[in-house]
Amino acid sequence: MNINLSTKTQNLIIITLISTIGIFYLLTVRAGHNWLGDFSMYIHHAKNIAEGIDYNDTGYIYNPSYPSLGPKSYPPVFPFLLSPVYKIFGLNLTAMKIEIIIFFLLFLFVYFMLFKNELPFKYLIIMIAMIGFNPFFWIFKDNVLSDIPFLLFAYISLFLILQKYRSDNLQEIQLLYPVLAGLFIYLSYGTRSIGFIFIPCLFIHDIIRYKKPTQFTAIATLVFVFFMLLQTFSLHSDRSYFDQLKGDHKIILRNINIYTDSLSQLWDNGYNRIVTQVLFIIICALTLIGYVIRIKGRVTFLEIFLPLYVGIILIWPSEQGNRFFIPVIPLFIMYTFTGITKLELLQLKKVGKLFVIILITAIFISYFGKYTKLNFGPINKGVGERDVIELFEYIKNNTDEGDVFIFRKPRVLSLYTERSAAVYQHTNNDIAVWNFVHGIGANYLITGYIDFEFMSLFIERYQNRLEERYSNSNFTVYKIKL
Repeated sequence: MNINLSTKTQNLIIITLISTIGIFYLLTVRAGHNWLGDFSMYIHHAKNIAEGIDYNDTGYIYNPSYPSLGPKSYPPVFPFLLSPVYKIFGLNLTAMKIEIIIFFLLFLFVYFMLFKNELPFKYLIIMIAMIGFNPFFWIFKDNVLSDIPFLLFAYISLFLILQKYRSDNLQEIQLLYPVLAGLFIYLSYGTRSIGFIFIPCLFIHDIIRYKKPTQFTAIATLVFVFFMLLQTFSLHSDRSYFDQLKGDHKIILRNINIYTDSLSQLWDNGYNRIVTQVLFIIICALTLIGYVIRIKGRVTFLEIFLPLYVGIILIWPSEQGNRFFIPVIPLFIMYTFTGITKLELLQLKKVGKLFVIILITAIFISYFGKYTKLNFGPINKGVGERDVIELFEYIKNNTDEGDVFIFRKPRVLSLYTERSAAVYQHTNNDIAVWNFVHGIGANYLITGYIDFEFMSLFIERYQNRLEERYSNSNFTVYKIKL
């Protein structure tokens, strides 16, 4: 490929590629949503913003014995982004998914701008295609979650930071870049709380490179802190997140094992596990080579951001598969192609080029194989199924607005029925379960195929204290006898 293309031509090629990815995503949006309850909390916050209701009035009753289900509230930036969509379209999941897709496409362009002066253009095209057409990201587009907006804001932050540090003119007082960097770092944090990591990364980078913090870092930090405090005292506090922390070193070992397996699935072909593992090992080796090459050159902000972010994910008790790794997957790919450029510098250039062609071909063949195994129709076992809709309709039409429910997915129930709900106690201690039920004044208990086994056994033991009021093929509603 001609690497001497004009900037205009390069931009046109990239925009065409990103538009193609966008068309593919838009034409394959799937109806419904899975049961992962985070989406319902974000939408409920957005609903409250659109309707002028208290941000935290979601009906979700937080259960501190099961903190991994979710905190009392979520950061406000994503709900603010969703609120205009809710205002115009109501609880329309397709419209919200389209907004997510637009954020993803914007990210892809920012990603190109971030590395366009660091890697050959031919590799930038392949990198964007590898991210955009990766089946994992295609599947993830049907989640109304904050991860993709966070990805966009995080990479805009990286772009602003790296652009300024590349200039090496950090002692000159210029407000535009540090103020914008501080603002987008806050937007990252206000979308997902882990965005705070940008601030310690800035200080660590400055100490390594300049032996002291720069004015850029100081101003960006002040801007970030201002908005962070404004958020904390007006809308949302991260305090309940800390309920999830456990001082158990085994969590790290467990997470390393789980996330290693999850990351290998990025290259899953849907047919042969061994081929997937071989491809994963080769890509990991190239990624490591690329990272070492950059470390041996000049340490940039990226080489600090990556290990700190991964470190936080590894110590966090609640694992989420590749979802938590979304912000660094594009960095892994960048380091992979940094490693590939090293192969081109070896004496055996022809062998190196042949290896690269085979590797890239194998990756996209794996993508194609995986897509042949995926479901392009409505999401199964989700909130859009008839039994779920009927359950929610029964609750809205046959219970009082002040009634309180116990349900495995309380945030989903609260969004769709406007009833207060909590998840049950995760314990085999029946007394603790009943104490919690009475403590929150629960009126109803709902069970279904999404429950843990111990809840079915609990209901069997206490049939005399539960009166069945409604059932369908998947769910049963019990009135709790006081």
